Amino acid sequence: MIKIMIVDDEYVIRQGIITSIDWESLGMTVAGEAANGREAYEKALDLKPDIIVTDVKMPIMDGLELIKLLRETMPRVRVVIISGYDEFQYAREALRLGVGEYLLKPIGAEELIKIMMKQCDEIIKESSEMDRETKIKNIFTENLYYMQEKFITSVVKGEYGDWANFSDKSRELNLDMSGKDYQAVIMEIDDYLLITESMSPVEKKQIRNNVKSIADRILSPSTNSLFYFGDNDYLFSIINVKDSNRYDLNNLYREIQYVINKNHGITVTLGLSNIYKSVCDIPKAFEEALDTIGNKAFKGKNKIISANDVDKPVGTSPVIYPSSLEKEIIGYIKTVDSEKLDMSLDRMYSILSGAKADYRDIKNICLRLITVAESQLEELGVEYGNKSSKKFEYYMEIEKYDTLEDIKIWNKSIFQSFIEEIQKNKNDKFKGIVRVAMQYTNEHYYEDIGVEHIAAITYVTPNYFSRIFKKETGRSFTEWLNTMRLDKAKVLLKDPRLKVYEVAEKVGYNDYKIFTHNFKKYVGCTPKEYRENILQSAQNHMNMPE
Repeated sequence: MIKIMIVDDEYVIRQGIITSIDWESLGMTVAGEAANGREAYEKALDLKPDIIVTDVKMPIMDGLELIKLLRETMPRVRVVIISGYDEFQYAREALRLGVGEYLLKPIGAEELIKIMMKQCDEIIKESSEMDRETKIKNIFTENLYYMQEKFITSVVKGEYGDWANFSDKSRELNLDMSGKDYQAVIMEIDDYLLITESMSPVEKKQIRNNVKSIADRILSPSTNSLFYFGDNDYLFSIINVKDSNRYDLNNLYREIQYVINKNHGITVTLGLSNIYKSVCDIPKAFEEALDTIGNKAFKGKNKIISANDVDKPVGTSPVIYPSSLEKEIIGYIKTVDSEKLDMSLDRMYSILSGAKADYRDIKNICLRLITVAESQLEELGVEYGNKSSKKFEYYMEIEKYDTLEDIKIWNKSIFQSFIEEIQKNKNDKFKGIVRVAMQYTNEHYYEDIGVEHIAAITYVTPNYFSRIFKKETGRSFTEWLNTMRLDKAKVLLKDPRLKVYEVAEKVGYNDYKIFTHNFKKYVGCTPKEYRENILQSAQNHMNMPE
């Protein structure tokens, strides 16, 4: 319904206008009436009528003063003047104030209806146009960010070529790309795939939106720059580098890291390009930032890595597959030597780190090594799940790791699980009496135990136990016990706080000389020499150049 208000100082005239016409049937309703301009203005602020039918000459405040006030506060309200005064100055002033109709009393109902219907038609038409404009504006506003993102993405990827109209296009999309210089920034959420692997798509999107919101809030006031979502879960921005912010950018980047970590408990790494002077260099800056963030694999997480921090672009060095190390590593897996296996893997990953090879190539080397190791398990007759299924899992799993150190730790855990499976497979071969004896000895190796003691526990004679044990393991029980104790000793000797004689006692040797003799016979050196070799090897590894 179109709302109208009747304003006249004569009550009879107001009632005549209100009651002589069936306003409801015309799509209008009388929202209120008033006897003077002041009363009408106060009611209009509350009722917000679409059309006001008013007299001119009224006490307290006349119709023209009312119209002036309405034009300041309610400029869209339409006014129809019905007056008994035909002085020219009233009509002229009314037209100047934008009055739609100026009618002289007396006026018939038909004429008034015709005028009011004309006003209604114009109001409906204007309203329709306003709705259309509002809808268009809302659609533009809702899609503005996506249009900005599409435009910026085409720029950074080198797909935009109309540099002459670049500024006009930027302004059209409400983007500030005024420079004067430019820097590309790539921001990655550290461990993103690990953090979000059990999250829904909505939750994943929320994390990225939270990171973007914080970064925009910190960057925008001094740079007028925003972050956008890239192809592979990263965010990127083209920073307007001005004289006013040039020396404060790194502080802004550190603040982004700090606030994100404080608010959400996650870290981010930023890769920065050099600073360029022309918008035409933005694609070059973007590629440089992508290369820089690629060094996260070697530099580590929660870092700000600039192009100047990178010795050379990632991927320029050919990576040579460490075939000799592969044989060494596989050998240690087969012999169930966790200690030497760890050292070989440390050496291999140190070589890969120093090469600064393409991270994809490094991942492929790791996956190949795992595949070769799995084939060795098959040769040993060790069951280790569905091979094709495991291979797929490895390819998926390795993508979750951002740095070379992460992959090394993951690789070690897999190979350790291989060793455990081989050991378990060996133990499963020993049945009955032998298995019970091994389990008991593994729990009591530091005690004074021998064949007679174990035979009593397994309820057989010592001769029968010795014969069965040798048949199933290929070694006498005494040989097997000595080997196990010395393996335990090798682990304890890594702790420099323990004296050698203390290690001997902890693994069941009461006679230090016998311990030293057996250790040298089994390992090839004395316990003291073994410890010194371990310490020297660790020192050499620490001094190895990256």
